[in-house]
Amino acid sequence: MTPNHQFFHQYLQISRLFTKKLNEQLLQYGLFHSQWSIVYFLKTKGPSTLVEIGEYLNVEKPTITRTVQRLNEGGFIQQVPGKDRRVKRIQLTEAGEEVYTSCREAVTEFEYKVLDGISEQEKEEVFQTLTKIYVNLEK
Repeated sequence: MTPNHQFFHQYLQISRLFTKKLNEQLLQYGLFHSQWSIVYFLKTKGPSTLVEIGEYLNVEKPTITRTVQRLNEGGFIQQVPGKDRRVKRIQLTEAGEEVYTSCREAVTEFEYKVLDGISEQEKEEVFQTLTKIYVNLEK
């Protein structure tokens, strides 16, 4: 196996395990990773369209639509009127704001555990490497 194969195999294994463990943390709040990603996006970016969310998460609109529908059924988001009536914008409800706050604490604690024993320099190097990979993927 070449170093490139090893790198991407390890990356995918870590990604899957991270998502699985994060889902375990979010389960107590009735959310999954995909739903948390949307709640996080809406909290940090404000009311947004499905297209904006999909572009940010690099996910197709039908997938975003299903996940948003589940969040709506859970009372975490709501549709809000926009300048253009044809464009549907969504935002967090009060329950969504509350679940964000609770999940943010749990996710932050989880992230600290995952990064235990990794220096700030190592984190910065990995961040820079992942950023370069992301840029290459976008080309």
